[in-house]
Amino acid sequence: MSKNKVDLSADRLALLELLLAEEGVDAAPADRIPRRQGSGPVSLSYAQQRLWFLDQLEPGNATYNVPAAMRLKGWINIPALEYSLNTILSRHESLRTTYTAVDGHPLQIINTQQTIALPVLDLEHFPSDQRFRDACHLQEEEARWPFSLKFDRPIRVHLLRLGPEDHILTVTMHHVASDGWSFTVFGRELAACYEAYLSGDAPKLPELPIQYADYALWQTEWLQGDEAQQQLEYWKEKLGGDLPVLEMPTDFPRPPVQSFHGAKREVLLSAELSTAVHKLCQREGVTLFMTMLAAFKLLLHRYSGQDDIIVGSPIAGRNRAEVENLIGLFLNTLVLRTDLSGKPAFRELLQRVRETSLGAFANQDVPFEMLLDELKPERDLSRTPLFQVFFNMLNFSEGALQLPGVTSEVLANPTLGSKFDLTLYVSEIGPQIKLLLSYNADLFQEARMVEMVEQYEYLLTQIVANPDELIDNYSLVTAHAQSILPDPTEPLSAEWFGPTSVALTRNAQRIPQQIAVVDAQETWTYQELEQRSNQLAHFLCEQGVQPQDVVAIYSHRSASLPWALMGLMKAGAAFLVLDPTYPPARLIDYLELAKPRGWLQLEAAGEPPAVLLQALDEMNCTCRMVLPGRSAAEQQGLLADYSVEPPDIVVGPDDFASLSFTSGSTGKPKGTMGRHGSLTHFYPWMAETFALTEDDRFSMLSGLAHDPLQRDIFTALWVGARVCAPDPMQIGSPGWLADWMREQGVTVANLTPAMGQLITDTAVTTDGIAQAMPSLR
Repeated sequence: MSKNKVDLSADRLALLELLLAEEGVDAAPADRIPRRQGSGPVSLSYAQQRLWFLDQLEPGNATYNVPAAMRLKGWINIPALEYSLNTILSRHESLRTTYTAVDGHPLQIINTQQTIALPVLDLEHFPSDQRFRDACHLQEEEARWPFSLKFDRPIRVHLLRLGPEDHILTVTMHHVASDGWSFTVFGRELAACYEAYLSGDAPKLPELPIQYADYALWQTEWLQGDEAQQQLEYWKEKLGGDLPVLEMPTDFPRPPVQSFHGAKREVLLSAELSTAVHKLCQREGVTLFMTMLAAFKLLLHRYSGQDDIIVGSPIAGRNRAEVENLIGLFLNTLVLRTDLSGKPAFRELLQRVRETSLGAFANQDVPFEMLLDELKPERDLSRTPLFQVFFNMLNFSEGALQLPGVTSEVLANPTLGSKFDLTLYVSEIGPQIKLLLSYNADLFQEARMVEMVEQYEYLLTQIVANPDELIDNYSLVTAHAQSILPDPTEPLSAEWFGPTSVALTRNAQRIPQQIAVVDAQETWTYQELEQRSNQLAHFLCEQGVQPQDVVAIYSHRSASLPWALMGLMKAGAAFLVLDPTYPPARLIDYLELAKPRGWLQLEAAGEPPAVLLQALDEMNCTCRMVLPGRSAAEQQGLLADYSVEPPDIVVGPDDFASLSFTSGSTGKPKGTMGRHGSLTHFYPWMAETFALTEDDRFSMLSGLAHDPLQRDIFTALWVGARVCAPDPMQIGSPGWLADWMREQGVTVANLTPAMGQLITDTAVTTDGIAQAMPSLR
């Protein structure tokens, strides 16, 4: 089998050849790619097919534009540039190719050469102090301008003139006809043709034994052979079974359909750290790619808490001499799956990543798109299939264009989009390692990404100092974080304040007529909430609910929800809140895992789906009750025969108070139990830290199925404040929500950054949130 010889610099390429030889991997292909017969339309390569299909789904999307720009200082011979450009277009059919479909089957059409003129945009008439800025804006607009695959050449070149000897050359290619390696070929040939034109000689360019269309035809045939099937079996074995979904904590809710709004964060590692990383690679007999990937997977493991980590990574796919000097899309994506279980030391993890990488390199010729066809992963429009995070080791030349009498500088490219949740680019700038983290800005805030890059750098510092440390023992607390976090060595108070229900009883005696909870239909004072929750607790005990039993609450946001929660806590039970907006299948999964002894259904939440009630009927749920609103309950005399005094139930700090679920790394729910002790240690801290008092008004806005809901409700009841429940039918409207918060005089609101921004944007203000929400503090 062929070796990977493209994503590595010369010294690491030699190392990899040795490693592959140790693994018994063949060094070079025996057959050669033949030239095709004729000049008619040709089928697309596997990689091209996917890009063509994505373009059909979302025409005009510039996500797959590949831009580059260089500032050229010195005298520029424009006819020489035009000659060079036309020579390159003549040599490479891929740059003269358009794409169409016949009977739904995509084909590439190789067009005849047409001489083109290099567009020159003169900016000399702009003020000198703003020319470069305006040129950068034009560069970004050009990079974002979409291609029509059916009508446009997949390359655009422009020259921006800032002065007689000051220009910016922009080159934009569509990914369907190029990759990172292609830009190196383009730059090398442009320089050779330019110099030849000036000297009057023919350019000295390597012969192209084939064209990209020849490769596409050969690939289709090769994939039918035994070698391809052997490689495919390798991938089916590596990626068999349930594939994990990487559950990274996000700052914003994941859009139902994947967005590509991208941003980036860059950092240059110190020469000292970069050298230490290289020395570690040499000692361990691995490449820089493997070490940086292992550290990245360690970081993802620590963020997600998952042991089965899948990361995508590109490989240039140029392991045949015939394609080394071609411009075209040869890039393939490798799916690198690593097991981080067993609490390994980093040195052991590095060897696991080495083994994974070598196996992937040895089986690199199966197109990623073919893997998708074979594995048929469950489709989720909100995520990319198989993996959500990408790792890219940039080892192709990013050097400046070498033109006679001209100094050149590579300009930064605009961020066109993020194809994945996260992409980490690693490159080398002289003796230093450069990191660039590209991220989906619809999922992550910039501050979190800044922190993630700092943590990655800090991990590398600890790894090179002690690679034998267990991976879970490395610290993620950077120097910056240490300056703002509490001192972890400071002992925590062991004082037990009693369960949350004790605070309700205390406040009912201290401020009985103070409003505890309010919504659009009803209001509860502390005395009323205390008495009604005591009655509910006695009822639950009579129905057989025991301390530590789980009771499910089917509820939306309302003033009756704290009634149900406090009643359960006073009975010693643990609550599981079920959000009616969740799919019934997910709620059934929760119930099957929780095995609740009781079921409380708030009448205002509506009738649960029949399939959910049917599943409940099949469980050993001995206590089931529908709770109406307060007024209806009083009219019906509901629970009137039960005592208004607290039941004689003893609750300790280690007893369970709540149960909540996450979606889990494979999409299957995972339960988390919350204890009374941790809850009642949190409330006094929050009250003291934020100076909360009984005059505050809390909004009940957090997700029903997650623990932040407890912060909204129980912290308020702890200090004697008011809980305000919004209309559940209107909560998704930022404008309505902003008006409601003003009307209620909400002083404390726990909002996601996205919702907070939407709410504050509803009011045109000069002072921002202070004027839009005068009561918020």
